[in-house]
Amino acid sequence: MTCTAFCPAHITGFFTLPFEGKNYESDIRMGSKGAGFSVELGAHVEAKVGGEGWEIIVNDEKTSFLVVEKTVHNFAQGGTVKIETDLPFSQGFGMSGACALASGTAVLKELGKNPESALTAAHKAEMFCRTGMGDVLAQMNGGFEVRLKEGLPPTGKIKVEKIEKEVVLAVSGSPLATPDILKDPFMVGWINSIGEELMEEFQPDYDFDDFLDLSLRFAEETEFVKDSTKPALEAGKKAGKGSMAMIGNSVFFFGDTEELQDLLGEKVGEKNVYLTRIDNEGARVIE
Repeated sequence: MTCTAFCPAHITGFFTLPFEGKNYESDIRMGSKGAGFSVELGAHVEAKVGGEGWEIIVNDEKTSFLVVEKTVHNFAQGGTVKIETDLPFSQGFGMSGACALASGTAVLKELGKNPESALTAAHKAEMFCRTGMGDVLAQMNGGFEVRLKEGLPPTGKIKVEKIEKEVVLAVSGSPLATPDILKDPFMVGWINSIGEELMEEFQPDYDFDDFLDLSLRFAEETEFVKDSTKPALEAGKKAGKGSMAMIGNSVFFFGDTEELQDLLGEKVGEKNVYLTRIDNEGARVIE
């Protein structure tokens, strides 16, 4: 018997990070603050429990995937997890978190346990691996979210709004190593100085258009935007509002989706452009 689950990808527009400290990896009160949204593309996982050790297969290739392994080992000694992804890794789409949360959800459902328990395990795994610091909480809820206080509830605090919008994504450069960035004390301090200011400015209205404007400011002021991403960012501005997906060489835009697809396709190639919608359901069991 197997169980299938889905977890949406997630895009962060701006954020702040915790500094290194005691129990950094295991304390569920730790994590990032910020704002972003989940999309209908993501990770599809089929899980089967049994045996010793976990076999992880991603897009038909057997691989080592620490964030997934650390998530599912909490629930069973072994089994098989088959993952299919709609978007590339290390491009700011929260795909590691999506894979971890969908895997934990599928495993728990097959075991007849509450699949929502996957959130804690996936959050701890992401914190440990530095693949994400708050994505899974957002992905569990779906929609357009603001993570107001770091960590998981009840200590952490998140505000979620359901929004019906199409969005165009475009991958414009090589993958970025998120763990390297998140482990750099200088980068963390720089990110936080800008992110905290924008979070304060964003409250209390939480307007979606303001989110888009502040996301662009965050990308520019942190200087995350590199030469490979600038052409796509400038092209997208001609037909919509958006920014760079954090943290990856990719962009997202809302607006005239047909024109956005054409403009971005000219810069990055049609195969690197994705049309999707905001996902308002969050991580869930499929069957």
